[in-house]
Amino acid sequence: MALLTGVFSELLAEQRSLIERRSSLENPQTPLSYPAEWLLDAWGGGRTDSGIRVSELTAFQVSTFLSCCDLIAGAIASLPFHVYERKISKVTGRSIHAAAYDHELYDLVHVEPNDEMSRSVMIKASLLHGLAWGNSYIELQRDAGNGVSAMWPRNPYKTKPYRVFQKMVLEPVAWRPYPVTLQPGQLCYQTTDGLDQYDESEIDQKLGGGRLIAAEDMLAVPGLSFDGRIGQSTVWLARQTLGLALATEKFGAKYFSNYARPGGILTAPAQMTEPQREQAKRSWQEAQGGENSHRTAMLPSGWEWKPMSNNPEEAQSVETQKQIDRRICAILHVPPHMVGDVDKGRSNTEQLAQEFIQYALQPWLTAIKLEWKRKLFPRTSRGKNPYFVDFDLSDMLRPDAASREKYFATGRQWGFLNANDCRAVEKLNPIEDKSGEEFWMPINMTLATTPLDPSSQDGAGNGKPDAKRGLMFRMFEDCAGRLAARDKRDLKAVEGIFGSLLDAMHVDCRYDARREMSLGEFPSKESDRAIADYLGGLRDRWAAGVPAEQVEPEFRRAWNTIRIAVYREAGAAKAKEPSVVH
Repeated sequence: MALLTGVFSELLAEQRSLIERRSSLENPQTPLSYPAEWLLDAWGGGRTDSGIRVSELTAFQVSTFLSCCDLIAGAIASLPFHVYERKISKVTGRSIHAAAYDHELYDLVHVEPNDEMSRSVMIKASLLHGLAWGNSYIELQRDAGNGVSAMWPRNPYKTKPYRVFQKMVLEPVAWRPYPVTLQPGQLCYQTTDGLDQYDESEIDQKLGGGRLIAAEDMLAVPGLSFDGRIGQSTVWLARQTLGLALATEKFGAKYFSNYARPGGILTAPAQMTEPQREQAKRSWQEAQGGENSHRTAMLPSGWEWKPMSNNPEEAQSVETQKQIDRRICAILHVPPHMVGDVDKGRSNTEQLAQEFIQYALQPWLTAIKLEWKRKLFPRTSRGKNPYFVDFDLSDMLRPDAASREKYFATGRQWGFLNANDCRAVEKLNPIEDKSGEEFWMPINMTLATTPLDPSSQDGAGNGKPDAKRGLMFRMFEDCAGRLAARDKRDLKAVEGIFGSLLDAMHVDCRYDARREMSLGEFPSKESDRAIADYLGGLRDRWAAGVPAEQVEPEFRRAWNTIRIAVYREAGAAKAKEPSVVH
């Protein structure tokens, strides 16, 4: 046993030496992407109960797992990633934010984190690490001024958290040209990734097989973690499901490699020598296998073919594969229809897409944003750092044309969008004059603290009518006195006393609306109905009597009711007028 252990250790050391020292990234005999079987065992790719060996590399041979990981990583990598600055508005006092295009790290975060890859490539690689290995690591390369000059993804298999037990000083190196002091108990990271150009023997002697990276120089995003530091491998936790998926796919591939012809037994009538049996077997395979499958077979006299049933439907392999696919989708929180399973229908696809963003993408987006904020824009001695990073989900959440049209129309009508806001969503250039920045609002809307008719109050807001409305108010007081003298205050009496006055108020409001909006005559159905409703309400309020203190508020109620209805009609008529093209 000791001898076998020693031999295996020597083989592993030799293989490691070949991998780390060779100049080429790939060895045709033992490629890094598909290592030898014994090397998979050494790297933790043990067999499962299905008899299939599963590791993070072999897991990607499962089509559904590959699709889910590629979908999540690709979707996040395609999102625009910006540096923002948070400010306090001098006008409103509210917190506002805007893209910090002039920040020194903006291009590094948004476009090119290093000289060898774009931001999209780096984010996708790190997400694939997180989805399969359970940990995503990105090392920060710093310049002489302690600023971040590049970011490099690190292989999670070669990188592990490490806690120092004594004070340690990391000497200056090319990617960190200043010393770093690690205190006892401080967390750092140990890695052998990216060491091909250095002297591994020296590294092994000093660091026990890897170099140390200070925690502030590593963007670490764990997946499912029990301690908040080390993420658990998704492949390892789901190895039985992935092993069953590989076994099922292997069964199907082997089955169809013979053109779906089931195996069987070919019997001969007499004793045959071993070479004769092999010759007969080879002749049968050449005559009936491959392209000759399903052809009519001619057997010599006394020979017999006994097929053995091996129907994949009887073995439930098709249904098993569907259940496995859905289980893998559940593990990664991906709606099955997004990776090809449409058996359940797609009537609610929009909601499923929203759930994909909310449950599959959002946890990773939040973890990435917070970690990048902590390490790239930490708190300073002067207080909080106003800069942060965030993903732009607007394109992914982009509705269809009809929904956007409705949103823009509503925003313009109610004054929370201007023309340039709408054009920005559609990725159109802004209107280069002040008209593009103007906000509209309905003419019948105002602030709750502002009266609809300012002229009906004095400067102190005491509600006293001015000279223009004085005559109508005195007439309203006279009508109220006459109604108070009546014993019967039914609707007929109210209409007879107040009807003419309200008609006069109606005419006055329509005149103001036509003059202010340059309109001709326009329909008055809504205002006529408003007057009728007001008279009915007045009858109910004053049926038992006419309180003197309620006369002035009731006049303002009548005036505002008529004015709102009239200006709403005028606005509708103005909107129907043809636009004038300059």
